[in-house]
Formats: sequence, structure tokens, C-alpha cells
Amino acid sequence: MAGRVDAGEISVGDKIVFSPSNREAVVNSIESWPAENEISQASSGDAVGITLKEQIFVERGEVISHSTDPPIETNVFRARVFWLGSNPLKGGSHFRLRCNTAECGVEVEVIESAIDVSEMDKIGIEQVPCDCVGDIVLRTDKMLALDSSCRIVMVDGADIVAGGLVDTDGYPDQRQVLTQKATNITAVEHGVSRKVRAQRSGHAGGVLWMTGLSGSGKSTLSVELERQLFARGYHVVVLDGDNLRYGLNANLGFSPEDRSENIRRAGEVAALFAETGFIVVTAFISPYREDRARARAAAKENFHEIYISADLQVCEERDPKGLYVKARAGEISDFTGVSAPYEPPEKTEFEVDTGKLSVEDSVEALVNYVSVRFPLTKS
Repeated sequence: MAGRVDAGEISVGDKIVFSPSNREAVVNSIESWPAENEISQASSGDAVGITLKEQIFVERGEVISHSTDPPIETNVFRARVFWLGSNPLKGGSHFRLRCNTAECGVEVEVIESAIDVSEMDKIGIEQVPCDCVGDIVLRTDKMLALDSSCRIVMVDGADIVAGGLVDTDGYPDQRQVLTQKATNITAVEHGVSRKVRAQRSGHAGGVLWMTGLSGSGKSTLSVELERQLFARGYHVVVLDGDNLRYGLNANLGFSPEDRSENIRRAGEVAALFAETGFIVVTAFISPYREDRARARAAAKENFHEIYISADLQVCEERDPKGLYVKARAGEISDFTGVSAPYEPPEKTEFEVDTGKLSVEDSVEALVNYVSVRFPLTKS
């Protein structure tokens, strides 16, 4: 492989990792130009070629780092860009994105702010006019290896329309949830099929994944829904985010990475319950779309995403645990909706707006949904 050392040093014998593929190798040799002289070490700014002791396939766009200090891997991040396009930049727009030697498709998910650099005034967040700076959230169609030094270019056809800097604060490093460490494992089939369990239970199993801001009513609705479904004869259990943090997820905090792992574990547990015939009602903020997508993948067709869509103002006015007050005062870091992002679902199986509906009406709507999607076959 050939490239330029962006930062630090690389030496023969170093254990390195290629991101975002997560392939590891050991440096066998380093060669420099113009003469093909073999050297033992290269430093920042050096253009070199390296060979590896292992034979692995490395794609264009991979980033090499020491195994102990890799970049983060993500497909969603914030960026501050200078917009050059002839038309204003709007949310939902699609472009090609170049980052280092990687190139991929990208969607402008959210425009958070825009600044007229000639006046240094904020000008609203519906769009970014030409020759203005915008703080935007981008979602790419593949994983990228990023750090705070990454510069990006956005391209529309043959035209460069924006350039800027990456900001990964508030979004999780997805490397850990994408990397399977266990080896020599074999999946074991159940001795009792899902169909037989449904016949015994009188209904199919499934996951009702409630997502929404803190204070939207997820826990209140899940507990009452569990009570009413149980009274009707359903095998039902609630997985609540706070409750799981006392046990299964007691070693996790609220950093973006810990939030992601929290939802990964919960999603796998919910899928196991659903496979055995339970209706699993979950109550997790689950702020990141990628994490909810993984929970869906774990439960497959048994997964039903339910958006509890009370807006931020309603949730702050309720503030049942006093968390928003603490977050606004700076006493809680990485608080969803205040100092950490919440990514609303783009498409869900069901939505309940508890800012408009009472608890009773919300639960009734949920019970009706379950009755249709998971009908009881015996009384």
C-alpha cells in the first residue's frame, strides 16, 4: 500500500488496524521515494509504501492506525461546511462525499444552524444560502473512519459544492458494535418452534420498541400497556431502560458509545423473549437510528417500532425526574435533546403523540394496535 503519513509515526513490526474494515496486520517493511529504499520508520508528512506480513484485502479509502489508537467508525456525524452551491443547501439533499481517499453517498439529515460569514449573523436553519457556513448533520451510505482532523468535500455531479470539518461529538463510535470478538461458536436451533409456542400462548411473539425523548411517556405507557395486555391473556413483559441499568447494563454510562451498547444488549434480549412467544414492550430513549436498526435486525419481522412523539417543549414542561433542569444547568452531560442528539424515526409501524393524547387514550391506541397485529387465537 502507498500513502502519506498524516500524523504520528509508523514502524516495522507495528501492529496496525485498517478502518472501517477492522482488519489487523503487522508492518513487514516500509519503503520510501524517490529511491526504493527500505526504512524502519516513517513520520508525519512522509510519503511511503508499506508491505504486510499478512495477506489481506484493503479497499481504497481505508485508514491505517495503530491498533491501540484507532479512529472512530460511524455513518452519521456533524460537520461545519462552507456552502458554495448555486442553490441553497436544504435538508434531505443528496451528494457525493469525499473524505481522505474514501468516497460515498451522503444525505443532509439536519441543518442545525447557518451563519452569513459577511455579517457573522445567524440566518435561520431552514437552508444554507451560497457563501454561508452551515452546521449540518450528515448520514453516509457506508461506514467511514473519522477523527477531529478530517476534512470533507461535498460534490454535486462534477461540481464541488461544499467543504468543511468533521465533528463527531455526540455520536457513538460504532466500531465495537460492528466487531464480533467471539470465535469457535455455533448457533443452536431451538427444540420448540415459534409456531408451536404461538399455539401454546395463543398469540405470536413480538417486540414493541417504544422510542422517544425523556419525559415523553414511554415508561408510563409501557407499564399500563403491560397490565392491560396481561389482563386480556397475553404473555407480556416490559424492558425499561432505567431498570436494565440496575443489572444487565449496570456497567454502562451515558456516553454515545455506552448508549449504543445499552440498546444493542436490550435489542438482543428483547429478540430472545419475542422468539419464545412473549410480547416485549420496551421503553428506551434509543436516540440513534442505527441502534434501533440493529434492534430491528435482531428481532427481524417480530419488531414493531413505536414512536412516542411528544416534542421537546412538552417533555421539558413535564420533566418528571427533574433531568431537564439539571441538563440545562450543565449538571448532566450528554443529555438527549439538550446536549446530545435524538434522531427521530423516519418510518415507524405506529406513532403515539402524548403531547396531544391523554395517557388513557394513548394506551387504548396501543392496545388496539396489539389486538390487530397480535390477535389472540384462544380465550
